[in-house]
Amino acid sequence: MGREYYLSCYDVEDLPPEEARNGTLPFRKVHHRVSDLGELEEVKITRTKPNAEVFLHVYNYDDEDRLTQRLIQRSDSFLPNFMGMLYSQMNSPYNGSGTSGSGPNTGGTSEPFIDKYSNYINAEGFATNDASGDATYGLQVGTGTAANSTSTYALASQIVNGTGSGQLSYGSHSYSWGTGATSTIVERPFSNGSGASITVSEVGLAFKSNSSGYDFIMTRDVLSSSVTIANGGNANFQYTISITVS
Repeated sequence: MGREYYLSCYDVEDLPPEEARNGTLPFRKVHHRVSDLGELEEVKITRTKPNAEVFLHVYNYDDEDRLTQRLIQRSDSFLPNFMGMLYSQMNSPYNGSGTSGSGPNTGGTSEPFIDKYSNYINAEGFATNDASGDATYGLQVGTGTAANSTSTYALASQIVNGTGSGQLSYGSHSYSWGTGATSTIVERPFSNGSGASITVSEVGLAFKSNSSGYDFIMTRDVLSSSVTIANGGNANFQYTISITVS
């Protein structure tokens, strides 16, 4: 009598946010059952988390700097520009001619991700550390709610920097990483001096590259729960990119 194979896969529900924040979010379990000559053998294969994952954290404070809301969600999507830039960097030699991919910048115009300067690849790469008071790249926020697609190249409706109606003040980025660390954190504060509350419903991370200074968005998330920043209040938005070494 020959072997009979039965394979079943099922997803496991997410753990509570605090456990997800600590990187213990389950991914998938697989049960592989093998029967031979009436004997049943069960082999369990368990993956506790994917090799790479991104989480978005939001901390919202009122005008007296009291924490009023905390949001933690898995990032929905890296966008095609991320893969295009990764391809372009990996496909180029340290010193010599390489091939750069192209993608739509945040204005929707197709541009090369990298170029040559003094015969070396332009060193900016995935530059996200935009200065305080500038909203052209780095962490960005907006009011759009449209779903992502393979043609997404910017936030649906970005909130501009400033203190006028509907505007937020973009702060300086901060970063966390250490040698041998398995996660990188990028964070940016946003303060509201517009005179009224402002609701944020989308977040993105854009990088600047090419010696011409083109801006490309590489990830965008529609918030699972919108964040309303009070007048005089502020909110910190944070992306945590993690890997699992096994």
